[in-house]
Amino acid sequence: MIRNILITLSLLLSFGLYSYAYVDIVYPSDKNLTINSDVMFFSGNTDGSVTINSTPVKLWENKFFVHTIPLNYGKNIIKVTSDKNGKIDEKIYTVTRNKPIKSNSSKSEIQYVSFPDGVLYSKTVKNNSTIRDYPSTKGNRIIDLPKDVILYFEGKKGDYYKIKEISDTQLWIHKSNIENPVKLESKLKTVIKNIETCSDKHYNYKKFYLSFPVMYTLKQTDNKLKLTLFGISDEKTQDTVNREFIFDYNFPQLGYDCYYDGSTLVFKMAKLPEYIDEVHPLNGINIFVDAGHGGEDKGTIGPERIYEKDINLDIALDLIDMLKSAGANVSYSRSHDTKVGLYDRVESAKKNNALISISIHCNSLPLGKNPYEKHGTEVHYYNDNAKILADIINKNMANDLSIKLNGIHKSSFALTRPTNPVSVLIETAYMIYPSEYILLKNKYFRKNVAKSVKKSLEEYILFLRNNKS
Repeated sequence: MIRNILITLSLLLSFGLYSYAYVDIVYPSDKNLTINSDVMFFSGNTDGSVTINSTPVKLWENKFFVHTIPLNYGKNIIKVTSDKNGKIDEKIYTVTRNKPIKSNSSKSEIQYVSFPDGVLYSKTVKNNSTIRDYPSTKGNRIIDLPKDVILYFEGKKGDYYKIKEISDTQLWIHKSNIENPVKLESKLKTVIKNIETCSDKHYNYKKFYLSFPVMYTLKQTDNKLKLTLFGISDEKTQDTVNREFIFDYNFPQLGYDCYYDGSTLVFKMAKLPEYIDEVHPLNGINIFVDAGHGGEDKGTIGPERIYEKDINLDIALDLIDMLKSAGANVSYSRSHDTKVGLYDRVESAKKNNALISISIHCNSLPLGKNPYEKHGTEVHYYNDNAKILADIINKNMANDLSIKLNGIHKSSFALTRPTNPVSVLIETAYMIYPSEYILLKNKYFRKNVAKSVKKSLEEYILFLRNNKS
C-alpha cells in the first residue's frame, strides 16, 4: 500500500496538485528564525520560476529546488519571488545570525558542591539511567544502568549528582534517574557470593551473585571486554575496591549485554551459529530490521513533501523479503505506517534474540549546512562491535548505488547504543540533496538499497565465520 502512495503522490505533484500556489517552501518552515551559521538553504517546489534575493534558482525534476545563500551577522532579509505566467508572488523571511560568544568553560575543571562527611545513598528508578562524564547532556555516555542499582554521591552540580567511586573519569547522573538520596555514615557492604558460567542456544553467560546491585561499566577494546564492578568489599582487608573481569575473545566481538536479575549481575555474549553455509550464509541468522520513524513521526521531508517514513518503510519491506528468502529469521519494528517508540524497537530486537539490528533512514540536514557539500550515504554505529559491519555496508552501498561515500560515524542514537544485538543505523541518502532525492523517489533505487544491505550482511556473517577461532 505504501508503495502505491509514493507513486500516486509523485504523479499528483507532476500534474500540478499545488497549481494554485506559485511556490511551496518546505525549508525553512518559519519566516522568522535564528541560525548561527554563515550559510543556510531554502528548499521546496514550484510551478513557475523562482529567484531568491534576485538570484535565479535552479529547478530540478518536478520543479523542485534547493538553494543556498550566505548570511551576515545581524538581521538578514531574504526575499523569495516566484513568477508564473507573469503573476508575481513574494515571501519575505527574516533570518538572524548572532555573533559567537566565547566560552571559558572546561570539562576538566567542574566546580560542584561537595557533601559533608558520610555519603549520600540512592538507587536508580528506571532502566536506561544514563551515567555521563560531565554534568550535562553534552557529557559522553559512560553506560546506561538498569533500575534498582545502588549509587553513592559525593557532590552535586545543578540537577546532576557526582557519583562517589574510584574511576579514571568523573561519573554523573541526572536527578530524574534516582530516588531522593539519603545520608549514610559509610557504604553498604557488598560481596560477590559466587560466580557461575553457563550457556544456551543463543548466548554464553557469566553470572555474578552479589549482596545487592552495584554500579558497573563495560569497556570494549579490540577483542577484549572489561567489566568493572564498583564498590566491592574485600573479604580479607574489608576495604572497598573495584573488581575487574576481562573477557578475551579470539574473534570479532558479537553482541553482548549486562543486566540484573534481582541481585545477580548477568553478563552475556551472543554466539555465532556452529554452521554457516558459504552459499547461504544468512540461513538461520536472527536479524532485526527497523524502518525509521512512522505514524505521526514523519521524519524529514523532501522538496515535494514526500515523507522519510514512507521511503524507509519501502526499503525495509524489500529488505525483509530478501532476508527471508535467504533463510534468515527476520523480526521487524513495523510493516505499515504506525508509530513505534524508540526503546520499543530496541526491546523488540532483544526479545527476538537478534544477532544484528539494521535501522533504515534517509538523512536530514540542519538549515545552517550546505546541502551541496554535505550529502551521500553514511552508516552510524556506537559500539566497537558494530564498526566492521558499518564499514562493510557503507562501502558496498557507495559502490552498488554509485553514490557519494560519506563514511561511517560513531553516533549515540537509541538504535545504535545497544551492545546487543550488533547495531547500525543506515542513512541511505540525503532527502534535501537534489540528485539523491530523485534517486530515493525511484523504486528501483530503493530495491537496490535493500539488495546492497543484504549483500553486506552476507559478507559480514562470512567474515565472522572465517575469523572465528
